[in-house]
Amino acid sequence: MNSGVPAKSSAAVVLTLLVGLVAISAFVWYGCRIEVESGEIVVLIKKTGKDLPSGTIIAPDASYKGIQLDVLPEGRFFYNPLFWDWRVRKITTIPAGQVGVLTRRFGADMSDAELQAGKLFADANQKGLLRDVLMLGNHRINPYAFAVEEFPAIEIPIGFVGIVTELAGREPRNRDVFVVQPGEKGVQPDVLQPGVYYLNPYAQRVDLMDVRSQRHEMFGDNALRFPTSDGFDMRVLLIVEWAVDAARAPEVLVRIGEQGANEDSNEILQKIVVPALRGFGRIIGSQYSAPEYIAGASRIIFQSNLFERVRATCKSKGVDIKSVLIADIDPPEEIAEPIREREVAKEEFARNVSQIEQARADQDLAAREAQIGLQKRTVEAETEKLQTIIGVTNRQVVALVEQEQKLVVAQTDLEAAKLDAEALRKRGKATADVILLGHKAEADAQTQAVKAFGSGDKLANYEMQRALGKRIDTVFSSDDSAVGKVLQPVANEK
Repeated sequence: MNSGVPAKSSAAVVLTLLVGLVAISAFVWYGCRIEVESGEIVVLIKKTGKDLPSGTIIAPDASYKGIQLDVLPEGRFFYNPLFWDWRVRKITTIPAGQVGVLTRRFGADMSDAELQAGKLFADANQKGLLRDVLMLGNHRINPYAFAVEEFPAIEIPIGFVGIVTELAGREPRNRDVFVVQPGEKGVQPDVLQPGVYYLNPYAQRVDLMDVRSQRHEMFGDNALRFPTSDGFDMRVLLIVEWAVDAARAPEVLVRIGEQGANEDSNEILQKIVVPALRGFGRIIGSQYSAPEYIAGASRIIFQSNLFERVRATCKSKGVDIKSVLIADIDPPEEIAEPIREREVAKEEFARNVSQIEQARADQDLAAREAQIGLQKRTVEAETEKLQTIIGVTNRQVVALVEQEQKLVVAQTDLEAAKLDAEALRKRGKATADVILLGHKAEADAQTQAVKAFGSGDKLANYEMQRALGKRIDTVFSSDDSAVGKVLQPVANEK
C-alpha cells in the first residue's frame, strides 16, 4: 500500500510540470508575442530600470525605463509584458513628389546664445529641426521621438530657373552685395535648372524666374511718343522681345524684383525695359524730322540705334533684349497727307518705270527666245545631217567588216584544204612505202632461199614437195619408181 504513494507523487509532479510548461508556453505565445504587420512599427516602453532624467521623454538606452528610441520592424518578437509595454503605430510613408522634414523631440535645448545667433537646425544631441530630409519611401520613425512634416518637392518647369535663398548658414562676410557667396545666408549665386528638387523648406527657399523670351507691345495709349526735331508730335508703335539672363537671375530678383502674374505687375518689364525704351526713344527720335519718318528713310536707322542703346543698358542689369521692331509710325495728320501724296506719286512713278523696264525686258526675252529657237532648229538640222552621215558610214564599215570576215574564212578554208591534201598525200606515200617494203622483204627472203638451195629450180622443187607433202598421206609406189624418187624427200621429212 505504501509503495503506491511515491508513484502518485511522481505522477502529480510530472502533471504539474506539464501544466506549468503548457501555461508558460501559452503565456509566452499569447502574452509575450508581438506580431508586427507590414506597414507597421512597434514602439517599446520599458517598465523597469533607472528613472529618466527630468525633462527627458526618450530613454537614453535600454537600462532606463520609458520609451525606447529604436522601434521593432515587421516580424515576430517576444517581450515579457511584466517588464515591457508596446504601442503599434503606422510606418511613416513619404509619397512621390513630397519631402519629409524631421523635428527631434528629445535632446538638449539650444542655448540662448545659439538662438540669438539665429541658429535654426539642431545638432546631433539637440532637440529641434533637422536639416536632412526624408525622401520617397517608407521610414521607421519613432513618432514619440520625432515629428514629421510633409512638404511638396520643388519642381522647376522648362523655361524657368530656381533662385535659392539659404535661410540658415553662416552670415555673409560682405553685406553690401545682392548675391552672397555659396554657403552663406542669403541669395545664392548658382541657380537650379529645370527638374525636381527635394529641399528642406526651412533651410532653403526657392523662387522661380521665367527666363523664356517675352514679347511686349507698345500700342495705343502705351505707344512711344516724342517730339521730332521740327517740333511735331510723333507716335511710334514698338514691339520688343526680351528675356532675363539665366546666369544673373538671382541678381535680377534681388535688385529689381519679381516678374508678376501680368505685364502691369512685372517689375522687370516696368522698371527696366519700358523706361529704357521710352528714354532712349525720346533721345534718338528727336534727332530726326517728321518727313524723314514718314518717308521711311530714317526708320531703319532709328530702329537700329534704339535697339543697340536699349540692349546695352538692359544687359548691364541682367536683362537680354532680343529685338526691337517698329510696327508702325503715326505722324501728325497736317504733314502726313501731303507727304503721303508725295510718296504715292513716287511709288506711281517707280511703278511706271518698273512697267517700262518690264516691257523692255519682255521684248528682250522674246528676241532671245526667237534666236534660241532658230539656233535650236539649226542644231537639230545639223544633228540630223550628222546622224545620216554617221549611219551611212557605219553601214559601209559594217559591209567592209563582213567582206573581210568572209575573206578570212575563205583563206582559212583554203589553208585547211591544203593541209588535208598534204596529209592525204603523206598517208598514201606511207602506205605505198609499207607495201613496197613488204614486197622487198619477201623478195629478199626468196633470194636468200635460192642462195641456200643453190638454184631456183631446187627451191621451187622444195616448195612443191612441201606443199604436196601436207596433202598426201600414203603413196603406193616403190622408191625406185619415178614417182617415188620425186616424193622421196617428202617421205624423209615425215
